[in-house]
Amino acid sequence: MATGQSSYWKDLDGDGEIDAGEIIYYDLTTETGDRAEINGALFFATAPTTSSGTGLINAFVRVQDGGNDDSPGYEDGYNTSFRPLSYEENTSPTFTKSLLLSDIPEVTIDGVVYYEFRLDINQLNSSNLLSLDELQIFKSATSAGLAQGEIDGAWFTSNASLVYDMDGAGDASVLLDYSLQAGSGKSDMFFYVPKSNFGGADESTTYVTLYSAFGEADVLDSSDQLAAIDDPANSKLMDDGSDAGDTPTAIYGTYTANDGFEEWSVSKVVDGPYIGGYKFNDANGNGAWDLGEVALGGWQFDYTITWETKQGNVTTLHTETGTVKTSDGTIDVTGDGVVDPLGFYAIFVPPSTDNNETYTITINEVPQSGWINTYDGDATPDYTTTFMFQSKDLTTTGSPNISGALGMTEQMNFGNFDLFDISGTKYLDANGDGSTGSR
Repeated sequence: MATGQSSYWKDLDGDGEIDAGEIIYYDLTTETGDRAEINGALFFATAPTTSSGTGLINAFVRVQDGGNDDSPGYEDGYNTSFRPLSYEENTSPTFTKSLLLSDIPEVTIDGVVYYEFRLDINQLNSSNLLSLDELQIFKSATSAGLAQGEIDGAWFTSNASLVYDMDGAGDASVLLDYSLQAGSGKSDMFFYVPKSNFGGADESTTYVTLYSAFGEADVLDSSDQLAAIDDPANSKLMDDGSDAGDTPTAIYGTYTANDGFEEWSVSKVVDGPYIGGYKFNDANGNGAWDLGEVALGGWQFDYTITWETKQGNVTTLHTETGTVKTSDGTIDVTGDGVVDPLGFYAIFVPPSTDNNETYTITINEVPQSGWINTYDGDATPDYTTTFMFQSKDLTTTGSPNISGALGMTEQMNFGNFDLFDISGTKYLDANGDGSTGSR
């Protein structure tokens, strides 16, 4: 796999100089590079060793091309808890919501402290490339994270401060490849913005709004007059400055959005009790986890946990939502430093101030094309299950009284059957002999 930074620019006038308006493309498809530094921020195709880990994944914005406007293949949006939304964001508050600075993990790379963001993309297997063309981050201490309107509109002008702009030093696009992490449950890109950009903001009261746009690169080919850039050595990227193999033809392709959503998230290793289960391949479709049937990595579950606390005569209802993915057998989903088994997922449970709290959880499996749910932890295989549990059964080592165990058909485990096609031919048996030899 290629490492380091590889970049190219559209030399529209053929003068060999990067002029204003000539876009620079940073290759994270690993054809020639997998890392980049753009206007002080870092972009990685795979997690660096200093990454925050996998812990609890908290999605805060999904964008998806509606396909019914005058710009098919292009999509954009930002996170907010305000409704209605202004661009092409998912309307569910589970996936598009406000984000506090304190919710974003910090990592140190080459002596510099950064905030870490993650990006998951979805493209067709037959057309797996996608461009990230705009990326802006704003901070705000007002309106409880209720960013609204267009990013150059009145709300942003009055309430928000721009702390990062990918195009701040010139037009830039990051080229991504969905096939590198397809179905694995891993992020497709890791983005690091310096903590210093936020100017010492109070993390507990500062809201972060991330705006992104995809698909503007469209098609890159010989007509774009692309030229390779001589990238310097960069210790933050572990790049020795070699540009061997950097050829413009390596990034030729179609980069428009064509399938599913793009999702930004943050991840934090959470110390606390968790519950978990497994996704398994119900190969014979009988709704049971039989001997020899294997677990499945890269499946997503959305969940909602509710519980009540009481103080005097006041009862408060609490709700926690989130998204988790099953391990591909190479990652640590619990944050305990140990790689978790294939197919395992973990949901961290917020602690309650009440004794022996009763929680209610709803877990929804996100379907995948070509599969049907055969078991979801209860008697109705409908991709969802709801049950109650008590805090006395929660532990920091997996809560076995609540969680699903490997190889067992029980609560919190989900089974799916891989659909297939069969076919045959209907004949007219003219002489009634049961043979197709003569008709």
